[in-house]
Amino acid sequence: MITYPLSISANWQSTSYISDLSPLEQEWLFEQNSLTAKLKSNSKTFNVKVLSEQLFTLSPEQNLLLNSTAKTAINREVLLLCDNKPVVYAQSWLPKNDFINPLHNMGERPLGDVIFQDPALKRTDIEIAYFDDTHPIQQLVTKLNLPEKNLLGRRSVFSLKEYKFLVCEVFLPGAYLYS
Repeated sequence: MITYPLSISANWQSTSYISDLSPLEQEWLFEQNSLTAKLKSNSKTFNVKVLSEQLFTLSPEQNLLLNSTAKTAINREVLLLCDNKPVVYAQSWLPKNDFINPLHNMGERPLGDVIFQDPALKRTDIEIAYFDDTHPIQQLVTKLNLPEKNLLGRRSVFSLKEYKFLVCEVFLPGAYLYS
């Protein structure tokens, strides 16, 4: 049984410190534009499957990343499916504020379809992490009947005006960057 949110604790590193990635891995991991749009352009069908959407207390690390005083955030965990195959596990942390936020009720709409439409969107530098076959994320890989594999992930903080949120994406076995 999987407990959400899945741990994505890892040794996150700036892209400038990563030197052993293939050109294809770099193309996908360093993508500054919408990952959703890139996935859609490489597949016939694209879907989002919500795994969990719950209110959680932010960790000290998350508060530091977000430079936030918020105590809680909505944690949304989804699978991004291309041609009905899960290729990305994505986790977003959306701090809960006093105002109504349309990002808090996304359902099965891709977050990327919404945020990249806003010209005010800003993104911090992307950080990269490796997830070996002992990492808790492998529980999801097993549940999805995917082959065990060392995985790559990325994360960054986005901001829309003063609102900041954290997005982490882990590329599952079979994702395009492993081709």
